[in-house]
Order: sequence, then C-alpha cells, then structure tokens
Amino acid sequence: MNIKKTDSSIFEHPYASFISILIITTLIALFNSPIMTTLWRYSFDDGTYSHAFLIPFIVGYLFYIVTSANKLIFRVKFSWFATVIFLLSSYILFVASSAQISLFYWFAIILLLCTAINLVFISNLKIFFPALYFVFLIPVWGVLTIPLQYISIFAVNVMMGFTNIPVFVEQEFVQIPSGVFEIAGGCSGLRYLLTSLAISSLFSFLYLRTTKNTIIFIAVAIFGALLTNWLRISALIVIGHQTEMTSSLMDDHNMFGWYLYIPFMLLLFKLGGYLSDNEVRTNKITAQTKKTNTINWKIAAVLFAGLLLSSTSLTMPDSATTKPVSASVQPVIYYYSSVDIVSNDAKTTHLIYNFNGNHLEVKPTFFENNFIPDGWQLIAKNITNESQTIKIKKGLETAVVTVHYEIAGVVTGGSAKFKLMRLKQALIGIKNTKLHWQFQLN
Repeated sequence: MNIKKTDSSIFEHPYASFISILIITTLIALFNSPIMTTLWRYSFDDGTYSHAFLIPFIVGYLFYIVTSANKLIFRVKFSWFATVIFLLSSYILFVASSAQISLFYWFAIILLLCTAINLVFISNLKIFFPALYFVFLIPVWGVLTIPLQYISIFAVNVMMGFTNIPVFVEQEFVQIPSGVFEIAGGCSGLRYLLTSLAISSLFSFLYLRTTKNTIIFIAVAIFGALLTNWLRISALIVIGHQTEMTSSLMDDHNMFGWYLYIPFMLLLFKLGGYLSDNEVRTNKITAQTKKTNTINWKIAAVLFAGLLLSSTSLTMPDSATTKPVSASVQPVIYYYSSVDIVSNDAKTTHLIYNFNGNHLEVKPTFFENNFIPDGWQLIAKNITNESQTIKIKKGLETAVVTVHYEIAGVVTGGSAKFKLMRLKQALIGIKNTKLHWQFQLN
C-alpha cells in the first residue's frame, strides 16, 4: 500500500495566492503608514472622495475574482527582470517620499504594489487591474475641478438658451431676474465623473471582453455623468426662477443631482448588459499554465528586502507638530523642526524655519502655510528665481515680506522649482530644507 505525504503548508490552500496578495498589500501599507495617514486625511476625510471606504473592499473582491479564474499563479522561477523593476520601484518610492511630493509618492506606492505582484506572480494584464483600481482612492482628481467647472458653465449657458428665461453669464455666475446662481467648484460634476469612471471600469473588467465595447461603455459613462450635472444645474435655475428663489433646493441641492444620476446609472447598466450579451465569445481550448501553490523563497526574500528598504515608516519616524515662536510678527508655518530668530525688532523680523524632512508634511511648501501674518492683507506679490516679494498692509501701515526656500545651500523663490530641487537632492538622500522669512515695516 502506498502512503502519500500530505503537506499542510498554507501554500497548499486553494486560495493561497489570494491570501498572499492580501499579505503583500497589508505589508506595503504597514511599511508605509505615513503615506496611509495622508491618504486617510485627504481621501477618506474629504466629501469628494466619500467612496474611498469602498475601494479596499472592491480591490479585495477583484483579487478574489482573479484568483477564482486561476489568473493569479506563483512564479516558479526567479526572474531577474521582475526583481530589477521591483527594486527600482522601491527606490522610486524612497525618492518620492524623501522629496515629500505627495502626488509622486501616492503613485509610487501603487507602482510598488504592481511590481511586487509582478515579482511574486506570473504576469498578465488581469492581475494588475485590481491594484491599479487604487487610483480612485488617491486625491489627485481635484485638478479636473476647474476645467469641468468651465465646461459646465458653457453647457448650462447653451441649455438655458432653449428656455425663455433671461440669462446673463459672467465668469462662474449665472444671473436671472429672480437671483444669482454660482457654478462653483462643487458644481463641476467631479463627483459624478469619479463615480462613473469607478463603476464603468469595474463593470468592463468583470463583464466585457472586447476593447471596442469597453471604450463605448466608459465613454457613455463619462458623458452621462457630465450631462447629469449640466441638467442638474439647469433644472435648479429653472426651479429658482419659477419659485422666486424660495424652493428648499436653493439651499440644499446635494441630493438632487443623485436623483438624476441614479436613473442614468440604471440605463448604463442596461447598456452594459446589452454589450455583454452581444459579444462574440469564442470557446477556444487554450493551453493553461500549470498552477503551483509553492512560493519561491528567493522571491519572498527580495520582496521583503525591497519593502523594508523603501519603508517610510522606518525612514520618517518623527511626528508632525507645530512649535511656538517668540517673535513679535510671524507667518503661519506648520510642522517645522526648529526656528532661528536672526532679528526681531520694531521694524524688522527675520526668521529661518528648519525642516528635517522626517515626516511627509514637515516641509516649507505644506499647503496650509501662510506667509502673511495674521491681521495683514495682501497688496501685491512677485516671485523670482531667488525669492518671493509680498507687499502687505494693516490699516495705515505697510510692509514687505521676503521669502525664499533653501536646500543644500541653494535658494529659490518658486515652490515648483523648489520641489524639483528637493527631488534632485532626494536622489542622494538629502532632505533637510529651510524657509527664510523676513518682515520689513515701511
């Protein structure tokens, strides 16, 4: 009688690859908790990205689908190419986090996840889509707000031409006899666009097979999202005109747009079902890669080493705190490491803020920093290669504020150029920066 040995290893589990992908994703998140903190602050805590809570669960489900379809297969042989691009992505994340450029390190961490998956599993397009779906979690979509806002203003102006309501459009303001509407950034339609992109790409991945149908479906989803927003704004203007601006929708119209969007979404799914049912599916018998549930431990070692070397949790241990400064007049600066008071008298104040770069938001270009002291108002601003010159006033008093950034002994006045300088220095691990702020009372 032959007795077969049984292996109780976790890698003999039918969903070993799914469990492994969850472990890899969790390790990347733990090794980069500072980046996860910024995502929590600027995605989960922002109404525009209220869908953020759903993204991790959707990604998990997509990996489950890929595993069930036997697309997630462990590499048996060690791949030098996969190793090189994984270690390169680790270095890119290290540079991005050292340079403290949020857009860069948000995309770099997705790149790291994709190359880690490519290191451990045999490559195919299906296994990368779930990881790339994390892009809907990243708060970068705000750059579309202003273009979408201008498109909405133009579209609404055209639509109102089909009514008998006198309309005058000036910049983002729409004037009618009953009042004035502002097509602000929140009326750009970005929320509907994000929802359409997320749902249509998910539906296409799950149910569509041809490139043509995928393009048609996503294009209709995008246009429908924009059209829904234009109809919402136009309808609100008509309602405001008819009710002499007394309708409750004039004060609270957030849900009104979703009441219009939901019927469109039902029609979109109807279109998706039609496209899916009419696709020509060929039942060709193809040679399948033999599935293995055994991980190559050389690959596992490279994976762990790469994650460890690129870990922002280890390289950025400091917490971000704001310390008081004993100066008679000062800007609003957050999260500096220390400050040097060069001069502080009745007419002149010169402060040098030092940033050690040991936290992603310990930087001179933090978005909440304000170079104008409390109580003062901006008159004019000029930015040159060397410095920023800001003219301010308070009552009858006027003053000039001079600001420049410094890294590795080189100074500049523009934040964009300074970010590029930080990026160059991050390549060799230099991240200490300074902010020079000088106040001169006229």
